[in-house]
Amino acid sequence: MKKLYIDIRFAKCILALTAGWLMAGCSAEDELGNGSATQQLSMTPMINDLQTTRVKEEENLHEKTLSSLDFKMFEPTSSERRIDCQFDAPVEENKAKELASGNWKESLNLQQGQSYAFYAAANTKQSLEGKSLDELKNATQKDDDIWMPYSTDNSKKLFLMSSHGSYQITEKAEQDIPVELVRAAAKIKLNISSTVKDYHISDVQWKLINYNTNTTIFAGDQTATPTIISDNNTWSPAASAEDEKGNKVFTVTTYSYSTQWKTQETMPQIVAKVNFKYKDDSKKDTLKVLNIPVRDPQGDKKLDRNYIYTVNAVIKYLDTNTHIDYDGDTGYLKWQIAKWTQGEDTYVKGEKASFLVVYPTQLDLKDPMDWGTANQCIDWFASYPIFQQQEKEGYYFDKYGKKIVDNNLAGQIISQSDKSVSDDNRGKIDIHGNKPEYTISYINFLVKTNDGSKSQKVNVRKYPAIYSLNVANAEAPDKQNTQNRLYTLQFTTNQGISGYAIAKPQLDSENKSTDKTVSPALIMASAGHGNKTADSNEAARRYCHGYSETATTLKGETLNMHGWRLPTTDEVKLINELAQKDKVVDKQVLRNACYWTLDGTKAAFNNGNGAQEVNSTYVRCVHDLTLEEIKKIENQGFE
Repeated sequence: MKKLYIDIRFAKCILALTAGWLMAGCSAEDELGNGSATQQLSMTPMINDLQTTRVKEEENLHEKTLSSLDFKMFEPTSSERRIDCQFDAPVEENKAKELASGNWKESLNLQQGQSYAFYAAANTKQSLEGKSLDELKNATQKDDDIWMPYSTDNSKKLFLMSSHGSYQITEKAEQDIPVELVRAAAKIKLNISSTVKDYHISDVQWKLINYNTNTTIFAGDQTATPTIISDNNTWSPAASAEDEKGNKVFTVTTYSYSTQWKTQETMPQIVAKVNFKYKDDSKKDTLKVLNIPVRDPQGDKKLDRNYIYTVNAVIKYLDTNTHIDYDGDTGYLKWQIAKWTQGEDTYVKGEKASFLVVYPTQLDLKDPMDWGTANQCIDWFASYPIFQQQEKEGYYFDKYGKKIVDNNLAGQIISQSDKSVSDDNRGKIDIHGNKPEYTISYINFLVKTNDGSKSQKVNVRKYPAIYSLNVANAEAPDKQNTQNRLYTLQFTTNQGISGYAIAKPQLDSENKSTDKTVSPALIMASAGHGNKTADSNEAARRYCHGYSETATTLKGETLNMHGWRLPTTDEVKLINELAQKDKVVDKQVLRNACYWTLDGTKAAFNNGNGAQEVNSTYVRCVHDLTLEEIKKIENQGFE
């Protein structure tokens, strides 16, 4: 039984990560239920940026780097610490970190059904180990270089991030606490372009003034005494690129901790030295120094943590005015503000700005027991209310690998506003059944603002409890011939699947196993390439041990698969049962009546003609899919 427990843990890992996309909060079932002997409490740090696009220059700013992470949990009434963990090595985003194992509920004195406050902080300069709850709330951090973007000259740039919330302990032996980390800084972006006749911008130098370098580590009622730098006298070059029309745009990215001001003189500003060149050499260069305010478009005189403040400056003419009034309308500037990272209170404001944020845009739904229940898994907020277009498509892939469009698979998709807030510009998207059968149902739909200015495509996958997909033998000339297709057998859960133990069989030194299990994710060799007879089980096992086959997905991605084995008796039986549906697995995928199996016996079943053919025994090897192979196979459904 000890071996089987190990196998089940492996199976659970495969099932939990089969899709590789977001599943949190959308699957009502515990994959593989209570069959695991593992007991562990973990936390998973997440940094879910809400920017719909990121320009190339921003990809290497290290805004998501986690150099260290501190996690604490407190008892709700006494504020006594229950967990105090530090992770000093680089931490991977979206990868769970173990907090405790074994009988962790007893050792940590955590009670089932009780909610506990947690606090997490990344990239802190000071150690938070041993700090009380009050000390955490009042903890501050000062970063003199907060304004600087990451560069080779500033290669140690890190962003302070934090999160606090509560987590309720459940009855499960394995539990993971999702931690949405948000940045303590505000991000400031400036885009400068020009429409001045006969001139173009050749160079932009910039500096930030009136920014704050001091902050509380955690957001809350406590505030740190601001340290305002009125002018650090440091000029930096702006990056440049061409927009879709071929016009040169100069960009500035900088940061500040939250701050408030009363006068224009004390407000954060980007000072930009903009050099204009004439179309020929008949006129000298013109240098303009512009003081560009960083402001909330609704007039609030503050910068908030975890927001992006964007200024789009289009210089239309050259005049003598070098300062842009905070409340003036020169036609130069357009301001907009948007939430940087999911977490804490979601609030987006804008003035004459059009925006739409949908999160997530890729989603897996794994609730095969009750597809009639709404899955409120997608958040949205926008400059205008949204409506759900009839532009939706549902489809699956048949046994030939062909895309079969069936818009009934998309079910009902409803966009709703959150009535708990004062406007209709944010809410949830509900996704209702239909239940997928035998394979993944792929769904694409479009979310639009009701003014038609913004849209966002959303991709959804619905998983049944047991399913199959297929890829083609890479060397076969006719890739839609079912003899040249490799069919998978996969699971999302073991609940509702009776008569089978889902676990990867463990092979002995002779590539044999008596485990009566079904692998959580396997693929069969193609009939045209890998179907043959063998005189003995030993010969069949040798054949599979040395077998290899290369497949290709619909996207043209290659799978070089090594490490094959004989199937278990239950795997042969289940493959045949799925084939009889004749929908996504060819009915003749096991066209012979008798196959060698992993335990040394033969799996014989009716061949459709009423006879039991056991005189000749066939070999059909199977391969236990890796997570990377699963991703390639399941991602082939999206263009």
